[in-house]
Amino acid sequence: MSFKQMLEKFEKDNKRPIRIGLLGAGQMGTGLISQIEKMQGMKIVAVADVRKDRAYEAYQEASVDKNLIVKNDSNPEKAAQEIENGKRIACHSSDMIVQIPNLDVVVESTGIPEVGARFCHDAILARKSVVNMNVETDVVIGYQLTRMAEAAGVVYTLIAGDEPGSVKELYDFASTLGFEIVCIGKGKNNPLNPQANPDSVAKSAKVQNMNPKMLAAFEDGTKTMAEMTAMANGTGYEPEIRGAHGPNAEVADLPRIFCPKEDGGILTTRRAVDYAMGKIAPGVFVIITTDQPKIIADLNYLHVNNHGKYWALYRPYHMANLEAPISILRAFFYKEETLATHNPPVAETITMAKRDLKAGEKIDYLGGYTVYGSIEKAETARKEGLVPLGLTVGATVCKDIKQGQAVHYSEVELDENQTIYHLRWLQDQKLGYN
Repeated sequence: MSFKQMLEKFEKDNKRPIRIGLLGAGQMGTGLISQIEKMQGMKIVAVADVRKDRAYEAYQEASVDKNLIVKNDSNPEKAAQEIENGKRIACHSSDMIVQIPNLDVVVESTGIPEVGARFCHDAILARKSVVNMNVETDVVIGYQLTRMAEAAGVVYTLIAGDEPGSVKELYDFASTLGFEIVCIGKGKNNPLNPQANPDSVAKSAKVQNMNPKMLAAFEDGTKTMAEMTAMANGTGYEPEIRGAHGPNAEVADLPRIFCPKEDGGILTTRRAVDYAMGKIAPGVFVIITTDQPKIIADLNYLHVNNHGKYWALYRPYHMANLEAPISILRAFFYKEETLATHNPPVAETITMAKRDLKAGEKIDYLGGYTVYGSIEKAETARKEGLVPLGLTVGATVCKDIKQGQAVHYSEVELDENQTIYHLRWLQDQKLGYN
């Protein structure tokens, strides 16, 4: 039975749609509401955003009848009754989304590490399945959240449609068929500029109708590094070097470049995560190989893009929030994740100084003026005492740090009051790292 059929049956049998709560009504969140409005059998019925009237506006952008939208910031029981009566709740508080009792699944879409950590933690404790669009949170505490969800009997997952989820779908396809996968990766869709900040990208952000902080986080590499970290931790594939290789490539080049050095490529291992500049974005890829003669003959007969005994499985798109409903449905109907960190993390998104940082300065935010992210092996990050990027927001610099240098725990004073700090401490304790 297809998801479409399952949705139709659920709504017919239960006289209601699947009810979804959403935290974060920015570009991604509003797009998710809009897509789900076109689907039968599921609806986003509660939206929270800290910005004044933003949740209400997001519903309207998604073509929800304004007469159905009710503002309710403090009474989850009343909100539940309003939802029963077909209303949509607009609020400011993430706590409301957690506390409304008749939501089936909740979604996080803020992109802010601390906000995501607190929301996912609280939702799991409230026995709600969580679909997390906030990879910035996941790469810091995804293992801890996954273990919590398992203990609570709910689902915690990243989304289909973002590059990590799209790669995982290709990975599952190829690994299920018995292929050896030597590399997984994605394209980067804008030039890499580690010094990008909201001012330098302001004009481009305005043209693209984007938040300058978000665009800066794309251009400085933070988003790509976090996405690769999520891919790595969900599959066990490590970056070979800090920051990964990131060569320029066309689609036809993928199997030639992302294969072992002895066969003409750039890899020194056979289980790597990486990315490519050029015309690979917005696509994702896995590089496969096999030693079975008949399978080799069939792959060549089928004209799968190859270099010698390596073939590229390439998906030329990812649809981000527009595909996220698939993960909601997998979590609700099958109790399955799209992508989650079940095993000890193998990669870390570490913190790099975007400019010279002086003792006493505060680190601002992802896509800001002070730091950016880079991928590193988790073991290396741990041995060298490198700070995960998502822990540094609001931290105080204790020692001068040069531009381009990795930030160490000894060089910053972290905000120990943050939920993400405590969850990371618990994760490290569980893994025996403290």
